[in-house]
Amino acid sequence: MWKKNSLVLFTLLLAACGPRPPVPTPTASANQLQQEEQAVYAAVVKDLFPNANSIVLMETTSTDPGGVANTASTADYAARNLPGLAKATVENFKTRNAQSYNLSVDMQLGVQYVLLTQKQRNEIFGQNQSGWETFYQNYPNAPGITDLSRVGFNPSFDQALVYAGTLSNYLAGSGYYLLLVKTNGTWTVSQKVMTWIS
Repeated sequence: MWKKNSLVLFTLLLAACGPRPPVPTPTASANQLQQEEQAVYAAVVKDLFPNANSIVLMETTSTDPGGVANTASTADYAARNLPGLAKATVENFKTRNAQSYNLSVDMQLGVQYVLLTQKQRNEIFGQNQSGWETFYQNYPNAPGITDLSRVGFNPSFDQALVYAGTLSNYLAGSGYYLLLVKTNGTWTVSQKVMTWIS
């Protein structure tokens, strides 16, 4: 009996001293992630359109004028041209932008905004050559039509990468990758690199 109990005790001691499973890395809840993303969007809007009262955003996210097809190559371009951009932030950006998503209709961006569907955009610009005139008749205070990507974050949620591109006429527009940092609870644009201009 004593030998049997000793063997059980020895086995338990061995198990207690053995390797332990890794502690999972904490991640943000879906609600926290949404709040952080909206805060990043608000900082981007403030940086790009400091005097705007209202903006027009495409309803679905994209990473360049063509959508999300070139996400990996454009994100790698941003990584090469934004010193200090963490690899984890870039990888999270690629993952979160593997496909397009619809932006929320109730974001708090610091300005009024309208979400424009692709169908509405086609209706405005597909009728005739005066599409921009029609657009500005409908949205007189908008600085153009802006695309946003989903936001890529580092694990500690104090660095973010986002794409924003705006067309304001047929041959007028530009697109940027923006690197943001969070200091004392506030997101600010730290660096940006232009990816296209027309």
